[in-house]
Amino acid sequence: MLGPDVGVGVVDPREGEGDLWPNEAEIIARAVPKRRAEFAAGRQAAREAMQVQGVKPTAILQGADRAPLWPKRMVGSIAHCDTCAIAAVAWDGDHQTLGIDVEPATPLASDLIDILCTGHERDWLHTQSEPGLAAKMIFSAKEAVYKAQYPLTHRVIGFDAVTLTLASDRFEVRTDLNIPKLKGAILIQEGLILSVAHV
Repeated sequence: MLGPDVGVGVVDPREGEGDLWPNEAEIIARAVPKRRAEFAAGRQAAREAMQVQGVKPTAILQGADRAPLWPKRMVGSIAHCDTCAIAAVAWDGDHQTLGIDVEPATPLASDLIDILCTGHERDWLHTQSEPGLAAKMIFSAKEAVYKAQYPLTHRVIGFDAVTLTLASDRFEVRTDLNIPKLKGAILIQEGLILSVAHV
């Protein structure tokens, strides 16, 4: 989905709290066990992704905005749900930014569709055989777009700031954020929706 210049790591958060480095453990010390397990799995997946890129394992801390702090000259993103933690990293010479999201491939609650989807997207949903699942795809893709735009803009945006056009396994992004060449891909496999956005 992202090409050969992106390292990817995948870990199952149900396998326990994993191997947190001490300064990572401090970040999540007061969280409930489920949150700690997801956080640890995400950091483990990130280290796996970094090793694919030839980078020695290191602690992945977070900034004041809770975004991961990547090694110098690297960009990346981490996502997790109950059954999957996934991370993608790349050198900043290959990608300006990456955003990734993973969600269970289940329908989005109908009362959330008007909140999450623009008019253009709702029109598209009416053409789909499974509009609830299609709406969940939009949600996931927008989460990936949010994670991709944030390192470039440092803006907290709402769902209405982005309009997507989905076509097969790709999506186009319309936004006023002035990020040229922001594009994305989406996949449903093994009961999960995986979305990526990148420049």
